[in-house]
Amino acid sequence: MSLPTSFHTLLEARLTERTAGAVSRKRFAEICNRMLASGIIWREHSRPEQALYDDASMVEELLREWFDVLGFSLVHDVDANLLRLYPPGDDQEDEEGVKRLRARLSRDVVAAALGLRFLYTEALTGKRELVNQELAISLEELSQTLVSLVGMTLPSSMADRGQLLRELRKLRLIRFKDTDGLGQMDTLVSVLRPILSFVSDEALQDVLRMMQGRQSAAPVAAPAANTARATDSDTAGEG
Repeated sequence: MSLPTSFHTLLEARLTERTAGAVSRKRFAEICNRMLASGIIWREHSRPEQALYDDASMVEELLREWFDVLGFSLVHDVDANLLRLYPPGDDQEDEEGVKRLRARLSRDVVAAALGLRFLYTEALTGKRELVNQELAISLEELSQTLVSLVGMTLPSSMADRGQLLRELRKLRLIRFKDTDGLGQMDTLVSVLRPILSFVSDEALQDVLRMMQGRQSAAPVAAPAANTARATDSDTAGEG
């Protein structure tokens, strides 16, 4: 009676079949651990991450199967050379746009990500300058964008703003221009290409619709009163 084949043996056989031995079981485990720890592998981030991405791309189908068993969803943005892992519950079909984004992140991170996406989209349409697919902005610009988009500002303290920037960097959404005075309103950061896949088109459209709704609901009493006074003045002049 033959013994059942172990999972390790099956995995090694499939890795050999897929990569001709280029990706070992140990390397596969390293890729999985990195994805579980940081949620992202971006080829342009660093040389070690470039190698991880190349190896992960060779075994993408196996990674997808493995994470699917755990309830995770693996998304591959081929244009950005980016693999991102979403935890269980993040890929529900009835949670799109902003709701899906809010489900896994803090309020400040969600708002900042939406603002970064809006600014990067402006750059793609020629309203701002992109250099090597990066957009340079200040925290002051981001704060003003958040006021317009979602009616909120960045955290009030410099320390909290610095922590927010570190979270955005961990998500591969920004790169620091300078770490001196991190969190000051004149701090400069570069918005990175992965923001396009991190904040979906649906999420951005949700926010733009909300912004238009707020603008439509804004009080119009003052302009109406001015119009009325102008009409009264015209009538008096005619008399």
